Amino acid sequence: MLRKVLIAVAVLSFGINSFAGSLQSLIDNAKSGSTVNLEKKVYKGGIVIKKTITLNCNGATIDAMGKKDVVAIKMAKNVVLKNCILKNSGSSGWRMDAGIKLVGAKNAKILNNKIENCLYGIVAKNAKGVLIKGNEIASKPYSEGVKGDAIRLWWSSNSRVVGNYVHDSRDVVSIFSNNVVFDSNKVVNSHIGTMIQNSNKNKIINYKGIDNEVGILLNSAERTEIKGFFIKDKNKYRGIVLVRASDTQIKNGKIESCKKGLVLNLSPVKRGTKNYIENIEFVKNIIGVYLHTTAKQRNRNIFKNIKYVNNKTNLMDEWKTHK
Repeated sequence: MLRKVLIAVAVLSFGINSFAGSLQSLIDNAKSGSTVNLEKKVYKGGIVIKKTITLNCNGATIDAMGKKDVVAIKMAKNVVLKNCILKNSGSSGWRMDAGIKLVGAKNAKILNNKIENCLYGIVAKNAKGVLIKGNEIASKPYSEGVKGDAIRLWWSSNSRVVGNYVHDSRDVVSIFSNNVVFDSNKVVNSHIGTMIQNSNKNKIINYKGIDNEVGILLNSAERTEIKGFFIKDKNKYRGIVLVRASDTQIKNGKIESCKKGLVLNLSPVKRGTKNYIENIEFVKNIIGVYLHTTAKQRNRNIFKNIKYVNNKTNLMDEWKTHK
């Protein structure tokens, strides 16, 4: 009986290691433009893709076993990565160990993957035209200051982030990335549901954020559209925050049970610009709208069709009046 157990353990160990080698070999030996289909098994991570291929996991697991990135796509065009379970990245913050890392990739499609126990979920650096769609992402169970972002777009313009479910993570963030569309994403129990920083002409539409420290944050962003959203908290945190944000449109949404529903902080900062806040319902917040603006900035925030329901304070103007 002991001999049989030892043989079984040896076969299992060999199986995982052989899959790891064969997976990288399959990718390396695949012709450009071809599809690599995996069996529903466990493969060792640390995979690097440098050519145009489709990797269809068909529910297979790729496990990095705590070392670096699970899958890295480097300087390749039109890569498709789909239907994978990606687990156990490394824990290096300076290296940004991730479930999926795209560096210099163009027009990649990251579809219907599940990312578990990874420091960062998906990191795109200088990766243009990325589609990130239908993924579920959760970070390592570290403290907020240590865990990485669920999705980080960094110098990755003209990308789309669509229909993803993020939970127990840090941020979904666009940094120095223009013309990015965030559509129909749900973020739960994380730090910032969606953050736009030093980026222009981004869109956040059909967003749902529950129990995050900030639902949506714009920081030094211009021409952002936020349309169709529902944000709810436990009266601890903030719904939407604008910091030095200009030419913003916030329309057709509901903010409920936040400490501060909408915060306008020195916005709009750019001379001659306006922010438009229209068709918003503030319900059961401690403060519905909180203004930290100069008098000139205050007058360039245009409110229309605002509904206040059962807030402790509907509007607080820190530098002027309290209502």
